[in-house]
Amino acid sequence: MKITKRLLVVLMVLFLGVSSFVLAQERPYEGIRLAVALRSLPETDFIVSKLGEFELMTGISVNVVTYPEEQLREREVIDATTGAGAYDVIAIDSVFIPEFAKAGWITPLEPYLKPEYEVEDISKFARDLLSYEGTLYGGPVYSEATQLMYQKSLFEDAGLAPPQTMEEYEEYAKKFTQPPDLYGVAMRGLRGNGMNIYIWSEWLWSYGGRYFDENWNPVFNSPEGVLATEKYAYLLQNYGPPGVATYGWDDVQNAFTTGKVAMIIDATNFYTRIEDPTKSQVAGNVGYAVVPEGPAGRFPGNYCMGFAISAVGAKTDEEKKAAAEFIQWATSREMELDKSLQADIISVTRDSVFNDPEFRAKFGGDWLESTMESFRITNPNYRPLIEEWREIGDRLGIEVENVIAGIKPAKEALDEAAAYAAEVLKKTGKIK
Repeated sequence: MKITKRLLVVLMVLFLGVSSFVLAQERPYEGIRLAVALRSLPETDFIVSKLGEFELMTGISVNVVTYPEEQLREREVIDATTGAGAYDVIAIDSVFIPEFAKAGWITPLEPYLKPEYEVEDISKFARDLLSYEGTLYGGPVYSEATQLMYQKSLFEDAGLAPPQTMEEYEEYAKKFTQPPDLYGVAMRGLRGNGMNIYIWSEWLWSYGGRYFDENWNPVFNSPEGVLATEKYAYLLQNYGPPGVATYGWDDVQNAFTTGKVAMIIDATNFYTRIEDPTKSQVAGNVGYAVVPEGPAGRFPGNYCMGFAISAVGAKTDEEKKAAAEFIQWATSREMELDKSLQADIISVTRDSVFNDPEFRAKFGGDWLESTMESFRITNPNYRPLIEEWREIGDRLGIEVENVIAGIKPAKEALDEAAAYAAEVLKKTGKIK
């Protein structure tokens, strides 16, 4: 039997088990080249490993440009502001979506989505994080919330259930602090909108604070905000390991996996390393729960990284369609499920993947249940979705670190951060 080119392509696609988005078309974008800017993560590395399938399926040639995390945004901003257009697709943190969308550096994704993409299957908080003024700009590559993680044996020996309230969290932190071998908690102290502020924001909201009033005046220095900051600092000063004032997420993770701390609150994606017996001394001994409740409620944090179409790179409609084709393939249900089942990558976003029988068989239990609940209740505006956030959040992070380190009292530090934020918002016109 003579095998035609069309039949060969279809057979190869079926054999490789790739997405069904373009099976009805034969390499519809033959000859188009895409440049994709990203940073190396397990999620993106897995996608890159499958690029041959995408190129076979669509005819699109993909060139990946990888940057360290601290350089990626800088490179993308330079590319956009100079109009160089070196990238057609960019990986972008959700906190930068408002900045890039308002500046016109990224293109709305929704007009290019196919029904097969099933955008409603993506967790709502992730869709909201990757949107600006109600328009979706990105497809999620990586998503997380925050949750409580604790050493089960310590709690069982003490006859305790995981803390349900902030008061219990502090009480148990005190109980388990037995220096120098064991400390009650570890959380992020290191300055930065994505470091200490990522976790501290839970305290702000839980104690009844908020970032801004209805006129964009900063109010995180309210009595509630001051109390929240004092509580956060007190926990780390009294029940955290030495040096915790400058802990980043990796320090928190290492302190927990070495058995030095009883409890942490951090990213849901810690699960994979925590449960790896070759990397963790507490593997098999960890409980997972939704974050404790404060006087104003429970407020797990959230973060998402997505792929977006660069408006300065993908200029023609054909280029935009090709870029959207790549994003839909890279963030499809099939890709998420393959990542989790083949590579133990659990930073998934789609409800259908969370509920997939194979996924639940592999990752079910209290981690899965608390993660799904955290995704359900998390507030997309946990960190403000405004274009000025990076500048404001980083300055606030400096002042929160100053409180944790005992350099300034909470009221003074927050007042200074609020004054700085007000000046930023006046310059951009939010405060009249």
